[in-house]
Amino acid sequence: MKSQMLAPKQVHHFGPVKSVVFAVLVGGCTGAVGGSSSSTGSAGSPAGTSGSTGNGTGTGTGTGTGTGTGTGTGTGTGTGTGGAGSASSLLGLPGGNEPAASLHKLTIAEFTNSLQDLLGTGTPVSGVEPDTIVSGFGSVGASTVSISPAGVGLYEDATGAATAYAFSDATHAAAVLSCIPTGATDTACASKALAAFGRRAFRRTLTDAETMRFVTLAMTVAAKPGSSVLAGMRHAVWAILQSPSFLYRVELGAPSAADKGRVKYTDFEVASRLAAALWGSVPDDVLLDAAAQGKLATAADVRAQATRMLADARVHRSIVAFVDDLFGKLTLAEATKDPAVFPAWTPTLRDAMQQELEQRIDDVVFTQKGDFLALYESKTTFVNNELAMYYGLPTQATDGWRAATFPADSPRVGLLGAGAILSAYAHPQRTSPTERGKFVAINLLCKNIPEPPPGIPPLPAVTGGTATVRQTLEMHRTAASCSVCHTIMDPIGFGMETFDGAGQYRTKDNTLPIDATGTLDGVSFNGLAELGAAVHKDAVAGPCLVSKLYTFAEGRTLSSHDAGALDALAATFAKSGNHVDQLMLDMVTNDAFRYVTPDL
Repeated sequence: MKSQMLAPKQVHHFGPVKSVVFAVLVGGCTGAVGGSSSSTGSAGSPAGTSGSTGNGTGTGTGTGTGTGTGTGTGTGTGTGTGGAGSASSLLGLPGGNEPAASLHKLTIAEFTNSLQDLLGTGTPVSGVEPDTIVSGFGSVGASTVSISPAGVGLYEDATGAATAYAFSDATHAAAVLSCIPTGATDTACASKALAAFGRRAFRRTLTDAETMRFVTLAMTVAAKPGSSVLAGMRHAVWAILQSPSFLYRVELGAPSAADKGRVKYTDFEVASRLAAALWGSVPDDVLLDAAAQGKLATAADVRAQATRMLADARVHRSIVAFVDDLFGKLTLAEATKDPAVFPAWTPTLRDAMQQELEQRIDDVVFTQKGDFLALYESKTTFVNNELAMYYGLPTQATDGWRAATFPADSPRVGLLGAGAILSAYAHPQRTSPTERGKFVAINLLCKNIPEPPPGIPPLPAVTGGTATVRQTLEMHRTAASCSVCHTIMDPIGFGMETFDGAGQYRTKDNTLPIDATGTLDGVSFNGLAELGAAVHKDAVAGPCLVSKLYTFAEGRTLSSHDAGALDALAATFAKSGNHVDQLMLDMVTNDAFRYVTPDL
């Protein structure tokens, strides 16, 4: 797919000022960033004159319809380094070619965070193209797609509304730019302000030609009758934010002579990767200054910056984005419930369930700095009044989010007892042990479950009054074509059957007693609490979490080439007591994060 920013067909409704904007940009466009390199190597070189997408990169900041091409080197299949019992052997990493550098389209979270970090926290951000989920994460999908022609207008509108807010008056604009030009001839201030803003947006220093192009645009618009300096600077910033150099993270690396030609990310690319992994946003000036001074070249350099960044409030956004993908925020958002069966289900309750899940994990990671895996057996949560009432916990006179603890005898235990998970992985009228078991198996334990063969009929939406869901599934599983997958998923999901399709506790299904016994990797359990304990103690639970966070940060699928990095990270994760904040620090200082190829 090809990204075509500010296509000519859109100019007719821009009016005189926007026509000038388009003319200035297209006149100076020199091959903007496109899709990822199609080779198995590391980088593509610019080619093309007014480019938007292609298999490589260019240096343009404007927009247009040209293409770029790229080449790369390096292949191999790799076998990994993990021995029997190692994290990588437990994960069963597939073989494959060694990883190649690619461009990363900003995810919705990254786009939103970046705009608000650049333009102010109150900046409105309207909807853009949805994330493409690959291997469970939008960050992986972002490495495989480009902005579609239909999506171009969405980004134009979103950045247009955001810049209109940020430049609504001189006070707002002064918070965005380092200085405000005094008039349409004050190119010195315009150059300074746009170079500084562009450096953060592009995650690198602008070239002189790029800066001049944006200054020319700003001054041309400012000089139009009825226009103003603020309008000119707003249009220049708007153009920066529509550039592929902003909408894509350009991280291609370069051969490092000190590393025998191994492709290593440049200092500015490391800054971009750190900001994305830890803040879900653009780098700040401190990080970019370090890059400009060559102080992101070593693991120690990166650790120093990462330590600083982990102490910043922006780090919470990154863990929330990770949690949202791993635990299925999109699945929950799309879940529907039959009001005749689940009358207490509301959109606000659904949103509260998602926020509860995010807060529980954020609290353990950054406030308690505790054992992540212990969450599978924890009775501590966060609620507002609506969720507290739903869970049978006390409400309070003044509503608000607060910590709460389930009673010792409560059947609701651990993350698997969270309403978000129980509701997301269920049907509109009934539970789904299969979907719940599949979620645990794939997302929490990294099991490989094949897609069902074609022609398998679905289960009925509502089981008859003479059978439980479990009994229906056990009958379904007698078919040879169904048993392979269902034998893995269903025995896990049966442990959650005492909670209905909207996450409320029950003891009967279709008037019949519920059998919540099951097995997980040879361990028998009865009910949600014992299932959570089995997941907590499963040998692959820790390595799986490590691999998921690693996948989220790398933005690509894993292979046996990642075995060495994953073994090292899983070992330090376990040694730390399963502390995710420490894992994040270790991950971004690992060679796999600083080099295009994770193994030598």
